[in-house]
This record gives sequence, C-alpha cells and structure tokens, in this order.
Amino acid sequence: MSRLSTKASLLFAGLVGVVAGIFISSAMRTSRAWADDAKPAHNAPAAGVKSPIQEVLHCPLAFAGVHLLKEVPEYSKVAYHFCKPVNADLNQCVLYDGTGPDAKLIGVEYLVSDAIYQKMPAEEKVYWHDHKYEVDAGYLKSLTQSGDEEKQTLAAVKTLWGKAYHTWASGTDYPRGPARLFWSVTGEQPFVLSPDAKLPVELERAHRGK
Repeated sequence: MSRLSTKASLLFAGLVGVVAGIFISSAMRTSRAWADDAKPAHNAPAAGVKSPIQEVLHCPLAFAGVHLLKEVPEYSKVAYHFCKPVNADLNQCVLYDGTGPDAKLIGVEYLVSDAIYQKMPAEEKVYWHDHKYEVDAGYLKSLTQSGDEEKQTLAAVKTLWGKAYHTWASGTDYPRGPARLFWSVTGEQPFVLSPDAKLPVELERAHRGK
C-alpha cells in the first residue's frame, strides 16, 4: 500500500506541475531565451499590463513633505508621495523616504475630497488629516511641477484629506513593529514641526531661498 501511495502522490504532483505550467504560460508572454550570458532569459509582462509604480511616476500629483507620528508628534518622517487618481474623489499614494533607486517604500496615503470627508462618521474622521497649513506654510513641494502649475496642484491638495500609515516607521535594516498612523503639520500644538526635524532636500532649498 505504501508503494501505491507514493506512486499516486508522485503522479498527482506531476499533474499539478503540468497544469501550473499551462496556466503560467498562457497568462504570460515569454520572451526569447538566449544561450549566452549577455542576453539573459526573462519573462515579459502580458500585453496591456502596466506597473502601478510606472503610472504614478508620471502623475503630476507627486510631492515631498513631512509626516508626524500621530501619537508622538515630536517624531517626524520625510515622505515622498507618488499619487495616482482612482476617481474624482480619491487618490492613492505610495510613500518613499527618497527619490533615488535605493529609496525605501515606507507607507501609503489615501487622499479624499472634502465631500467624501464630510460624509464620514465621526469615528472615521479621527484618522484623517488636512493639508491646509502645510500648503500655506510651504511644507509641501511638488516633485514634477514648478511655477503656476505647482501652485494649482498644491491648491488642489489643500482641499484634500489624507489618511497616512507608515509601514516602515522604525528600524534601519528592515521595517519593525506595526504600521503607524501619521499626521500632517497643522501649526497647532501638538502637531508643530520641531526646529530639529529633517526636511526633504527640496524643502530645505526652498526655505533657504526665502
């Protein structure tokens, strides 16, 4: 019986492998495999598939700012936002600690219109912050625009409400602990930016120029 069971298990595993291979090959378009090391084999994405990251990098709603830990506002984190509109009332943003190839993905932020925010129950509103003071005080800086275009974009951001969670709130070699709710700089205690807080390099340049 044990030999029969072993053979049956091997046969089942082989069938699973065949089915999986058929599924994968039908779902993806495989590129030509090269024999030499100069042109390694790889799988090309299926026709029509686009990376979400590539899409947000071309979105005008990309800006640098600073977030404050909601429960300990003295603790701040630089956040580079790359946002993609889902619809007229909702944008979803990925947050990085920089803009270079080694930048770490540190969290997400959702931006909603005031119309959506006003319809939220009171218990939900406590998770959402505004951007009014940040825009007026120059604590947000567009990464893709300047001049009048930047002013128009930031004026639109000023009307939005954000819900930001940092998944990498602590740790240097890897993210440690749970995701944490972060807040905006409001200019009112306790959400005031510390004089020692680190600013994105784009904001440091802007403030030095004033």
